[in-house]
Amino acid sequence: METSIGWDQYKAQASVDISNDNMLIYRGQSNSDWKLSSSLHRTPLVGGPSELETYTNVVVPQVLEGVEAWSGQAWNTKTPDGLAEALAFLQHNGFPTPLIDWSWSPYIAAFFAYESVNHFQPQSKNVAIYSFDQKHWSEVYERQSDFADHRPHVSMLQTRLVGNHKLAMQQGLFTWTNQKDAEAHIRTCEVNGLEFLKKYVLPVQERPRVMRELSLMGISAVQLAPSVESVCKKALEDLIHLQPVGKIC
Repeated sequence: METSIGWDQYKAQASVDISNDNMLIYRGQSNSDWKLSSSLHRTPLVGGPSELETYTNVVVPQVLEGVEAWSGQAWNTKTPDGLAEALAFLQHNGFPTPLIDWSWSPYIAAFFAYESVNHFQPQSKNVAIYSFDQKHWSEVYERQSDFADHRPHVSMLQTRLVGNHKLAMQQGLFTWTNQKDAEAHIRTCEVNGLEFLKKYVLPVQERPRVMRELSLMGISAVQLAPSVESVCKKALEDLIHLQPVGKIC
């Protein structure tokens, strides 16, 4: 279900979700027209489920060889848990994976939806924030962990936090999928009155207020991904929050 709402309505809905302890997870995207896709599926590196095997067995080990030399960490990708932790680390360090980031926090999801918007030259009129009933989904549909299994799926994945501090601070977890459009797959499974996924569409023009309120909640780039770059991003947000959002390009 897709619903167009404002920031106040979204906060009210988030409060209801939290009060009801619905165990929902959330994801923000800076352009409401984008598909719900993994970073890997947004590239031409894989064309279908069968090519994920090559990615897992050939590409990932090659990448990890260099990453392990720099990070001092090592992963046993021959086990499902080891592979999941390796992919989570790669995901949070800029390498495309079949994982899709989610957060337990509806407000952290809102931050990621609005933070990536070009304040002065936005590319879309709206951002999107998804809520996913992962608990009900996992009860109805079997979780898959075998990359050699080509059956269409979207599966929950919550890895250990060891060595991945960004995941901890972002209250993060993942879905992983072999489908280019995860939302389309989930929609086909919403039969007999079932609803797992909701999409909230919010106006980009509310960005200054949203970012200011989230900052006052302690949700900013500095808290979620500490680095000098994040300090600079936070300084820019503090500088421009009184400026109106530019026209859509």
